[in-house]
Amino acid sequence: MKTRIFILLILSLGLVACNKENIKPRKFPLGQEYFPLIEGNSIIYKVTEINIDKPSNVYDTSIYYLNEIVESPFIDNENDTAWRIERYTRKDENYSWIINSVWSAKLTNKYAVKVEENQRKIKIRFPIKENLSWNGNLLNNQKVQEYEILRFDHKFNIGSVQFDSCLTVMQDSSVSLIHKDLAYEIYAKNIGLVYKKEIYINSQEVTHNVPIEERITVGRIFIQEFVR
Repeated sequence: MKTRIFILLILSLGLVACNKENIKPRKFPLGQEYFPLIEGNSIIYKVTEINIDKPSNVYDTSIYYLNEIVESPFIDNENDTAWRIERYTRKDENYSWIINSVWSAKLTNKYAVKVEENQRKIKIRFPIKENLSWNGNLLNNQKVQEYEILRFDHKFNIGSVQFDSCLTVMQDSSVSLIHKDLAYEIYAKNIGLVYKKEIYINSQEVTHNVPIEERITVGRIFIQEFVR
């Protein structure tokens, strides 16, 4: 009887071992490494904002620094794990960081999502591939805005800093003689967003062969670039 119990015990242990071997770690869809969310991670950016209103003689340029910190996880209203993103700003190194806003972000099997000023936007769609497109405003009530992956696993430099594997997402692209709308973001593998550019300008002065950037009537230019 004791021998039989011993044999059954050995067999059951063997089954447990086999079951453990059959359990495979979860593999995330290709692309999530461009949008890492790790508690305590921090990225500092240099931000340049230019606002122009020629009729009012407004030509404002503002330069400051932004520190985005992945602060802590929480369960959002879709029962997913999301991350609180604290955003601090300062004029330069002679000033202290002051909290500016709190955003959030999360990863699912289909999307990388970021909530910016209470607007939920799909930043990346998985699995990634060139020319993949989607509605970046699918999860909010704004008008349809088509995002597209232009390319991935490409090199990108900011000053002397080189990123070996990057993903470029075009968010807006429309040009005519009287307007230019351009917005895109670049993500580096295992780092996250490293470059963001938005140009929204209009001109009432139509002059052929003169770039619209040189005849802006009203507009806004925003550049956010990785520092460290």
